[in-house]
Amino acid sequence: MSRQQSSDTPPEGWPRCESGPVEVMLLGTYHMDNPGLDVAQLDVDDVLHPERQAQLRTTVDALEGWRPDRVAVERPYDRADEVNAIYDEYRSGKRSYDAEEEIEPPHPSRNELTTECRSEVVQLGFRLADRLDHERVFPIDYPMTLANEAYEELAEDGFEPEEKIQFDQLDVSELEREVTEQIATSSIQEFLLWQNRERNLGVQSAGFFGESLRWGRENNFGGPKLVATWYDRNLRMVHNLWRAIESEDERVLVVVGAGHVHILRELLEKTPMFCPVSPLPSLEEAM
Repeated sequence: MSRQQSSDTPPEGWPRCESGPVEVMLLGTYHMDNPGLDVAQLDVDDVLHPERQAQLRTTVDALEGWRPDRVAVERPYDRADEVNAIYDEYRSGKRSYDAEEEIEPPHPSRNELTTECRSEVVQLGFRLADRLDHERVFPIDYPMTLANEAYEELAEDGFEPEEKIQFDQLDVSELEREVTEQIATSSIQEFLLWQNRERNLGVQSAGFFGESLRWGRENNFGGPKLVATWYDRNLRMVHNLWRAIESEDERVLVVVGAGHVHILRELLEKTPMFCPVSPLPSLEEAM
């Protein structure tokens, strides 16, 4: 298998992959089932609409050309059997990607039976693995509650961090407006191109470090603890990715919420077994 990414100039912010480490394409995406779990709450249309389904097929066409050996998804690692039981039903044709399906969600924070079929896990992860004739997909997530007692104590007390210096702060309402508008006026492939560009990848990290890190007083380190939990979760995801691969693997594609990409890239760059890869060349080539 060729390693084209190693010889081409990678997009801004991404390393050049040399021979040896497993290349990990981080496909950052919005949560297509709109579960309301992120900082920014988006107003998105239904991905089961025929026009969106056609766009999803085109997007998978673009990603298929990278020929990953495995597809990893943002579902709990310890629910791999449940995730793959659902994947088997799609792969066998028992369930259809373009139909509303009732599915017991393999995710502890979701309870709607008709949202999982709309998720990026199914619509991108399952669909791509199915196209590549993979027998399994690989959940790598380790869901964690970011808030902690110290942080909540500060919030209950009406704590506001000091404004010591001027710096760019995350405007959640502006982010919601911009992303919602971008989705509404773009195809899915166009939106993923926009979302995975360097200027957009660091937005959530800026929020963590610009806002949450400042929360604390005296012996209360609620904000730093929240940020540390975010790192902990993503470190466990990298570890679960290591568990998923086999010795002959060269490429893994990870379908993950875009807020994870910035930190996962940082962690994968520090992990000598892996090299993070941008999805932009694959998505742009098919435009």
